[in-house]
Amino acid sequence: MDRYCVWDAVSYAWTEIGIEDSECRDLVRRGKIGVADLAEVDRLYFRDVCASFAVDAFLVFPLMLWIIMPDWGYSDEYLRARMERWYARPYWKHFINPLRLLGYPVALIFSWHYRTMLRRAVHAVAAEL
Repeated sequence: MDRYCVWDAVSYAWTEIGIEDSECRDLVRRGKIGVADLAEVDRLYFRDVCASFAVDAFLVFPLMLWIIMPDWGYSDEYLRARMERWYARPYWKHFINPLRLLGYPVALIFSWHYRTMLRRAVHAVAAEL
């Protein structure tokens, strides 16, 4: 399973337009995400992606940062660099920032639909096989 595809699918929660079910299924196929990988998908969702975007999620409304949210999704280079920075530090160090602690529940709310969509896409692709 390609972790990048999970990050990519969920990161659309912090964009202007998001993605459709068909685009999510394409990401599942490209990432070779299967039903057996759903526990790992959830781990990535809860532990890494939402935690990584927690500061962004917290600052969207009070600072009106939705105007800097990308329209069509994050570039491949940006998202891969974000993943590298996230995994380069010990996990606990990320939570020294209090905005991350405050923003984590907001990030979960922002992206819950994309977690659900990703899980449905995994089951739909598995049913096609």
